[in-house]
Amino acid sequence: MKIKLTKALKHKGQEILTLDLPLEDLTGNDLIEIEKQLTRSGEVPVVTDFNRVYLVNVAARAAHIPVEILKSASAKDFARITNEVRNFLTLSDSDDNEEAATPPTPPETSSGESQSG
Repeated sequence: MKIKLTKALKHKGQEILTLDLPLEDLTGNDLIEIEKQLTRSGEVPVVTDFNRVYLVNVAARAAHIPVEILKSASAKDFARITNEVRNFLTLSDSDDNEEAATPPTPPETSSGESQSG
């Protein structure tokens, strides 16, 4: 996923105008390590998927950029980055697939069959 920023970020002498966030490349181990790092630093998110500190750390890991760079983003860009990460982590594939969200149809029975078992 790529996010076009409203204000450039500076990293290693370069300006970043589009942030590449390959969130799909992260693993469960990445998320666990981020939680451990935050716990060691005294930042203990109660609900990680809605905690901006956790979400920006996930974004930084995916983008291979120091978290301080992303924390310096404009408020609008920061909110968009963390919202995209939250959506990635919390929305399931079935949320994008109407067919998967449709409840199964009960089997048809003929009018003469008893419904009780």
